Amino acid sequence: MAITALGAVTASGASVSELFTDMLSGRRPFTAEKIPLVATALAGEKDEGEVYGAHVRCPLDVSEVVGDRAARTFSRDSRLLLHTVHTAGARPVPEPDRTGVVLGTLRAGRNEYLAIHNASRGDGGPVNPVWGPQSGYNAPAAQLSIHLPARGPNLTLASGATAGLDAMVLGARQVSTGTCDAVVAGGVDILSPAVAGLPGSEDVPEGEAAAAVVLRRPAPDGPVLGHLLGSGQATALPDDPALGATSAPAAAAEAAVREALRTAGRLPSEVGLGLVACGGDREAEEAGTAALAAVFGDELPSCCPTRTAGRTGGADGALAFAVALEALRREAVPLAPVERRSPDGGVPRPAGPLAVCLSADPGGHATAVLLQGRSGEAA
Repeated sequence: MAITALGAVTASGASVSELFTDMLSGRRPFTAEKIPLVATALAGEKDEGEVYGAHVRCPLDVSEVVGDRAARTFSRDSRLLLHTVHTAGARPVPEPDRTGVVLGTLRAGRNEYLAIHNASRGDGGPVNPVWGPQSGYNAPAAQLSIHLPARGPNLTLASGATAGLDAMVLGARQVSTGTCDAVVAGGVDILSPAVAGLPGSEDVPEGEAAAAVVLRRPAPDGPVLGHLLGSGQATALPDDPALGATSAPAAAAEAAVREALRTAGRLPSEVGLGLVACGGDREAEEAGTAALAAVFGDELPSCCPTRTAGRTGGADGALAFAVALEALRREAVPLAPVERRSPDGGVPRPAGPLAVCLSADPGGHATAVLLQGRSGEAA
């Protein structure tokens, strides 16, 4: 499956390159800022709150894409997604009727529902219908489809920590089965006063981000940034006695990685880089790391974008996907913190031509994808 366009917006900036550079340096762009709860503030209400996290500071101006009037009504998550697709490189493709959208998100609409709750004082009384939210779980994907335009299948996934990678897998499946000629697949989530991070804490705070790619069948002409070679999804039940000392997320993660290798027809020795999309959950990160070690050994270079971008929910897997492609393009591994660099102070290179992206949910579900950079032959 060819990857023909790629874009991302994070606290590091409006490109995958800026995020990658911050990961190389070990920079953590976490700040405390006030953020609005709704696109159109309710009269008499202060729809904002201070949140410590990885804030996107780009203006997210989409008025040139959707017009001034529509831009004023867009929720922040929708603006973030459209800005990513239209400004950061994942441009629309021809044949709108044959173009689909698959989006992973966990928090879409959260801020606006919180604003409605606050405006109604949370006492269970009547709610003015004009307070109806401009967002919801499926609103960012729907609004993206309208303004691309993309009139094919439109799907929103909220499958826990794996949502971002699940969107990539499902998007590739829609193209490979002939349902679509192209799919814009990605993930998006935003910060909210509903969850406030703690400055100085060892835990990774929440972040906000969007990442998207365009997936198409390989073609002899046109730009190709890389290839999605194979994928795997697996579930392990926590109470399964066969697991022994292995946790359910770790067992599922290992099974997902092995399935991705099998479907791609590739060997573990060809993989030179591992990306763990852990969402900041330590158990999930440990499960992913254990799975990579079980399949590839302890020497596989690996990293986790979450430590730089924050816990971005539905965008975590999509960001890992984007960073993997950038790492293969630059032939560099963003190991953070800085002290994990090679003894000579240089940046390690991937040990092989392929990268694996892995996401494990604490509930025992995992998704893995196998990627190849643009230098390799199309699969």
